[in-house]
Amino acid sequence: MKNRNRLHLATAWCVMPMLLITSIVFNGCTALKEAQQRREKRILEERNTNTLMLKPSKAIIEIREDALFGESDHYTIKFAEDLHEHPNFDEAPERKEFTRSALGYMESLYDAMYKLFGFQPKHKIHVTLHDAYRDNRNAAFTRTEYRSGMLDGRYVRFITNIHMDFPMQMYEKHGVRVHELTHAFTNIYYIPVWFSEGLAVLIQTEYAQGGLHPKFDSLQGNLNIDLNGVNQLESWGGHTENSPLTQWRYRYSYTLVSQLREKYGHDFYIRVFELMEADGLHQKLAESMETSFLVYYFSKAAGEDLVPFFKKLHFTVRKLTKEDILKHIEMNRKRRQ
Repeated sequence: MKNRNRLHLATAWCVMPMLLITSIVFNGCTALKEAQQRREKRILEERNTNTLMLKPSKAIIEIREDALFGESDHYTIKFAEDLHEHPNFDEAPERKEFTRSALGYMESLYDAMYKLFGFQPKHKIHVTLHDAYRDNRNAAFTRTEYRSGMLDGRYVRFITNIHMDFPMQMYEKHGVRVHELTHAFTNIYYIPVWFSEGLAVLIQTEYAQGGLHPKFDSLQGNLNIDLNGVNQLESWGGHTENSPLTQWRYRYSYTLVSQLREKYGHDFYIRVFELMEADGLHQKLAESMETSFLVYYFSKAAGEDLVPFFKKLHFTVRKLTKEDILKHIEMNRKRRQ
């Protein structure tokens, strides 16, 4: 009996540490889950246009006396000639009031975008407002201008200017401003069109609540491939194209970009751009990066090889190493010489 009691006592002492460890692990997991939930809640609150997106900016705003031109920390804004005689903007006080409000608002969007992506362009963004742009009142455009040169014996591309052109009726749409500002930020990395547009729709829809392109229920079930069996996103020329596939391309690219973020976390694209910035390889490309190049960074940010995922979606991708990318860059440099 005494031995049995000792056995029970020994068993109890063995069980107690196990229970303690289990309790610590469980409480640790619970605390981690609660921390993640708090973070998710904070992110959702920050995506609300009535909180973060519209916070007043501390930027300094200067407006020319005729109010045809204004400038702030990150923007310039001017009125195109076709607005000079517009009844809403034909007097300096009207333009001045509008310009101050517009720059303040755009600065608040800039602050929000900087927090969202973790980086910002080094150049000011030059905004021009039009009655119609290229004879069109229903489309806004963002242009990133570059120049190339040699740095330490290597070809490098530099950004020289970022321009945004808005017909006035498009500028008044909150979602359009957010969409175009996303391009102004992300285009500095020369990313593929489908990723650029997918990100812009994601921010416009899920962050600014102004999207027009609903997600598909399934990436596999809504594939659209060309005669060579290649995903039709890869041949996208951007929103300047006029094609029956355009709406599908917006929706599919948004669905793809959103699904990756849902799987790998809300900071997934922050990690992607941090990796790109650290390497600086995008600056050495003679053209926009191909999808394989992009998937190289996606895989590093995700911690797993995403080439099979993109192959299932009929992208023409292969697994790359940094050495592969550097070799490709060097071969292109020699061809240009």
